[in-house]
Amino acid sequence: MSIVIPLAARVQTSSGPGTVKFVGPTSFAAGKWVGVELDSQTGKNDGSVGGKRYFNCEEGRGVFVRDRMVTIIDSRVSSHSFSQPFRFELEC
Repeated sequence: MSIVIPLAARVQTSSGPGTVKFVGPTSFAAGKWVGVELDSQTGKNDGSVGGKRYFNCEEGRGVFVRDRMVTIIDSRVSSHSFSQPFRFELEC
């Protein structure tokens, strides 16, 4: 089964709503991770973990969650967000 979560999608996480800024593998744990910039300062980081930067956001507004732990609210990507939407697919 393949779950596709596009960059810039609006999602709901257990830490609150936010915008997807990263999707893919990380060096801090195996598997597929989704980096989200939260709307409020209820996160755990600034888009970096263990000294490695995955995306940029204000301290406390970044969180990494498993793809199965997000609910997509809106997956429309505006033309000014990214020149080419990025998708990372992982076969399970």
